[in-house]
Amino acid sequence: MTAVFVVNGLLLGTWIVRIPDFRAAFDLGESALGLVLLALSIGTLGALPVAGAAAARFGSRNLTIVGALIGSIALAALPWLPSPIALAAGLVVLGIGAAGCDIGMNAQGAGVQLAYGRSIMVGFHAAWSLGALTGALIGAATLALRVPATWHLGTAALAILLAVILAAPWLRIRDQARRTSTDRGPRLALPRGPLVALALVALGSTIGENVASDWSGIVMADLVGVGPERVAWGFVVFTATMAVARLVGDRVANRLGEARTIVAGGTLAAAGFLVVAAASWLPGTLWITLAGFAAVGTGVAVIIPLTFTLGARLGRTSGEGIAAVATVGYGGFMIAPPVVGFVAERVDLRASLVLVAVAMLVLVWRAPSATRH
Repeated sequence: MTAVFVVNGLLLGTWIVRIPDFRAAFDLGESALGLVLLALSIGTLGALPVAGAAAARFGSRNLTIVGALIGSIALAALPWLPSPIALAAGLVVLGIGAAGCDIGMNAQGAGVQLAYGRSIMVGFHAAWSLGALTGALIGAATLALRVPATWHLGTAALAILLAVILAAPWLRIRDQARRTSTDRGPRLALPRGPLVALALVALGSTIGENVASDWSGIVMADLVGVGPERVAWGFVVFTATMAVARLVGDRVANRLGEARTIVAGGTLAAAGFLVVAAASWLPGTLWITLAGFAAVGTGVAVIIPLTFTLGARLGRTSGEGIAAVATVGYGGFMIAPPVVGFVAERVDLRASLVLVAVAMLVLVWRAPSATRH
């Protein structure tokens, strides 16, 4: 099952390192790029409430497989799309596939964790980060070797599809609905009660994750001034440190508690964005910027896995609980692209990074109230 987390990370990591290429191909400004990137979030968020209900009705195993199929086909199609509007449509489909696979695999992971009786979800998300890191490293190599995006994305999509087919027999968790006498079956997965505060914590994390992922290449090109062969370094460092932090995250959460771990991580990530914003004014800009991305990756590493763990406990089923948290939580992927693009174009990119740091602190510090239930 760990392999599914790896390939889901590979799916998005492969796309992210190519964002500067698509910006150049269509000659997009910051605002236009932000709107195109928003399409991926629209697909993801539009699919999440339905995905939670689908997991309850059809099973998280089937949802994982279908989502990976849709996502891999969309990834392979992106380089062939002729216009920014067509690219945005392709990203909507990619978001739908990624959302289905994401909810399905996390429901499977929550079921395994329940059987273990202790926190292991952060470890599964370490596998996702390793997949994203692999996608980033391969992408950096293809950029340095000037491999066309058609070959790069097409080959990655085929590898993802084959890996999910091979992993399918290991997706064995059955989704158990916690029904009451008034339940009439699956519904849209929207946060209610204690899930609302938890979803807002997740929102703060995804704002940070989105900006570190989608805008790292733009930061490296525009603020640091590196060439194409090093433009992926920021994302590589962010993803690598996230993966390492997730490898030890379960032990930290089991020792410190979920709320303290989330608050500490959010604070570190916010500080990292402030470092990235200030780095271009300081000597050693490249290395200071990479240190900032390392702090962001380390900080956000544990937040989403822990909010999903809590959501799985509080939802009608694990799939619906996770989807309810993700429906609002993944709103960060919708809010961040247009806001960052708008502020970057009218003020500058540094101001956007400071705004992200403030938003993360405000939202993530809700963790103590979200974990009292």
